[in-house]
Amino acid sequence: MVYGTLILNALLVAPVIGVLFYLYMNYSHTYWRRKGIPSTSGHWFYGNVKDAVLFRKNAAFLIGDLFLHAPTDADMYGIYMLHKPFLLIRSPELIKQIMVKDFHIFADRFFTAESHQDKIGSSNLFTIKNPDWRQLRTKITPVFTSGKMKKLFHLIVETTESMKNYLLKEVSGSDTKTIEMRTVALKYTTDIISSIAFGIHVNSFDKNNDEFFRKAQEGLTPTIRRSVQFFFMFFFPSFSKYIGGKFLGSTTDYFRSVFWDSMENREMSKSKRGDLIDSLIEIKDDKRNNDFKLEGDVLVSQSAIFFVAGRESSVTTICFALYELSKYPDIQKRVRKEIQDIIKAEGITYESIHNMKYLNQVICEILRLYPAAPLLDRIASTDYKVPGTDIVIEKGTPIYIPLCGLHRDPRYFPDPDRFDPDRFSDENKNNITQFTYMPFGEGPRNCIGMRLGMIQSAMGVITVLRDFEVSLDPTYKYDVDRYNVFLQAPKDFILNLRKL
Repeated sequence: MVYGTLILNALLVAPVIGVLFYLYMNYSHTYWRRKGIPSTSGHWFYGNVKDAVLFRKNAAFLIGDLFLHAPTDADMYGIYMLHKPFLLIRSPELIKQIMVKDFHIFADRFFTAESHQDKIGSSNLFTIKNPDWRQLRTKITPVFTSGKMKKLFHLIVETTESMKNYLLKEVSGSDTKTIEMRTVALKYTTDIISSIAFGIHVNSFDKNNDEFFRKAQEGLTPTIRRSVQFFFMFFFPSFSKYIGGKFLGSTTDYFRSVFWDSMENREMSKSKRGDLIDSLIEIKDDKRNNDFKLEGDVLVSQSAIFFVAGRESSVTTICFALYELSKYPDIQKRVRKEIQDIIKAEGITYESIHNMKYLNQVICEILRLYPAAPLLDRIASTDYKVPGTDIVIEKGTPIYIPLCGLHRDPRYFPDPDRFDPDRFSDENKNNITQFTYMPFGEGPRNCIGMRLGMIQSAMGVITVLRDFEVSLDPTYKYDVDRYNVFLQAPKDFILNLRKL
C-alpha cells in the first residue's frame, strides 16, 4: 500500500518537475534579450550548441557559424550553452578593449582543467589565474625569445632529418604512397617539444626508441570520455573538477617520472641547454617568490602544457597546410620552388626559413582558416560597463572570441573560405584590420610559444614539400575532428605522397 502511494506521488510530481524545469530553461534563454543584446535562444534544452553536445559538429566551427549569422552591426552576440549564457565579441575595437586596454578585468580564462584528482591540469601557464599567472609568465618568457629559438634550432633540424628519412623509406620509387600524415606530424612534433619541455632526446621514428611517443599516444589520444572532459573544461568548468580525468591521461605517472629524472640530472650536472627545464630550475630556486610556490606537480604542469599544446597545435597547422596545398597544385609548386631555391642559396638556417616569404604567407593563411586554439576565452572579474553603451557585463560572465568566425568574416577577409596566401603578402598584410586576425591570441595573455610554433610548422612543411609531391586521396573524406574543442585533423588523416 505504502509502495503504491509512493509510485502514485512520483507519477504526480514528475510532470510538475518537468514543467518547472522546462520553464526555467526557457526563462534562462531570455537573459540576453533582457540585457538588450542581440541573441538567439535556440533549442529549449541544448541552447545553441545541440550539434556540438552530440558531437555532430566541431564546437569551434559551430560557434563560429553563430558569430557569422549574428546581425552585421552587432558588436556583441549572446548565445546559450544549455542554460548558460555566453557572450561573443564581434567588434575589433571591443576585442582590443577587452584583450588589452581592460586586461586587468579580463585577465583570466574561463577554461579550467581543475580536478580533485589532478594538480597538473590546473597549475600551468594556460589555466592558472592572476596574479600567479603574471609571475609565472615573466619567468618563463625568456625561454621563447628569438635568441633562444635560434640556439635551439639545431634540435628542429635533427628531427626533420629523422622525419625525412622515414618518409623516404616509406615512399620509394615513383609510386604514390598513402601516408597517415597526422601520425608522422605527431612523431615530428613529439621529438621537438619533448626536447624543449622535458629536456630529453627521443626519436619517435625509430621503433626501438619510441617509448615516449607510445606513452604520449596512450595518454593523449582523443577518446569519447576525454572529449566529454574537455567539453566540460571549456564550457562548464565549475563542474569539470567532479567528472574525473587527468590532463595527461593514463600516463600521468610516466610523464611525472620523466620530468623529475630530467630535473634531477640537470641539477646534478649543472649543465644548461636554454630550455624550459633550465627556467623551471631557476624559478624553483628563486627564494624571492615566497608567495608563489612552484613545487611538486605545479612544476610538472608547466612542462605538460607546453608539451600538449605545442605538439598538437603544430600538427594541425602542418596537416592542413599540406591539405590545402594538395588542393592547389600551382601554389604547391610555387612554395616548393621557393624552398628549394633558398635552401640551395643559403642552406637550412634559422634566418633562411624566415626568408621564405611565400611559405610563411601559406602558414599565416592556414592559421586563419584553421586556428588550432579557435576560442579565445575570458571571464569578467567584476561587473563591466561596455564603453559607449549602457550594457553591463556581469561578473563571472564567460566571453568568447571565436576565431573560426572572426577569421572568416567577409567584412575583413573577402571571399573568406578561399585559401589565398597572398592575403599576407607584404603589399596586403598591412591592410588587415587590427584584432581580426589572432591565431596566437592578443594582449598580455597571448601565446608565449608563437615563435616556436611558426618555425616548427614551417620546418615540417619544408621537409615534406622539398622531396615529395602531395595530393589528396579521393577515397578519404577530409574534415576536422568533431570530437575536439580544439581544431585537429582526425587521427586517420591521410595524404598521398610521391617522391620527386
